[in-house]
Amino acid sequence: MKVPKLQRARGKIGLHLNGQKLEHLYQSGCAKLMLPKTYGNMSEAVMLNTAGGITGGDRLDVSIMTQSSPLIVTTQTAERIYRSSTEPAKVYVELHAEQAAILHWIPQETILFEGSELDRTIRLNMSADSKCLLAETIVLGREAMGEMIQNCHFTDNWRLFRDGKLFHAESFRLNGNVAEIMAAAAGGNGARILSTIFYAGNDAEQMSFTVKSAVENNTSNCAMSTWEDKLVIRLVSRHSQTARADINNILCIMRQQPMPRVWQVF
Repeated sequence: MKVPKLQRARGKIGLHLNGQKLEHLYQSGCAKLMLPKTYGNMSEAVMLNTAGGITGGDRLDVSIMTQSSPLIVTTQTAERIYRSSTEPAKVYVELHAEQAAILHWIPQETILFEGSELDRTIRLNMSADSKCLLAETIVLGREAMGEMIQNCHFTDNWRLFRDGKLFHAESFRLNGNVAEIMAAAAGGNGARILSTIFYAGNDAEQMSFTVKSAVENNTSNCAMSTWEDKLVIRLVSRHSQTARADINNILCIMRQQPMPRVWQVF
């Protein structure tokens, strides 16, 4: 008996901001982009997934470009990755920051459910005179619901280029018996939330001094490294709620301004 092919979600977002001018805005499928009115010094873009989550076979493509303009991109809420019965879902993000632009890519957390499968790629192309802040957080199940993740598949590949030259690359893979991996002392040491905060700019060293106290004095297990005009912060914790507060605090200090309004609803 032939198994029917299930319908899968497809979504695309394209945004190009040049100074105060909106050069291009594209959205299709389940992916939507809102440009709310703000009163700060940064333009704001909020992404929505009308499919209500991501499951096996889904595909999302996001392309963001800012030139000579400060832009923050976030999501309306946490993204949920549900159980997959086919191939892994695919998310591809391409970011561009040019001509002394400031780009903050800070979506809310990605929640992995039991049996979920996701392959994600993030690619950044920035000019040497631009500054970029990227923050991505993974949560293994909803703590308040008592969910414990035993098995899932998640890969995350970052490739970051400055003036066309690769200056940072990292790959993360979480696959198979996740509960055992995260429980191991040399693995997650019991953590259920993992976050990476990355900053690239010619003031990265000064930024490290600004955020040093917040990194060293929080309830999560957190550490920071700075080299070659980039700053990397890793944070892990057993408790999602307190970790999110720590992440919020670190990002507020780095940004020197409050988080977007969608972040302020816990």
